[in-house]
Amino acid sequence: MKCAFCGYTYEQEEAAQVCQGCGLFGGCHLTKCPRCGYEQPQEPPVVQWLRRWRARRAIETATHERK
Repeated sequence: MKCAFCGYTYEQEEAAQVCQGCGLFGGCHLTKCPRCGYEQPQEPPVVQWLRRWRARRAIETATHERK
C-alpha cells in the first residue's frame, strides 16, 4: 500500500501492527500508515493482486534485459 498523505509504501501487515490498539478492534476497514499515522481505506483485493502482478512482471522484465 502507499500512504496518500506521506507517500510511504508499506505492506498491509505493517498497518495491522500499528492498528492493534484501536477501540474498534480492527472492524473499521481502515489502515494506518506506520510512518505518519494517516488512516485510509484498505486496498481492495483486486488492487493488491494487480500491484503484486506488476511487481513480478517488472522483475521478470529486468531479469530478461540483463541476459
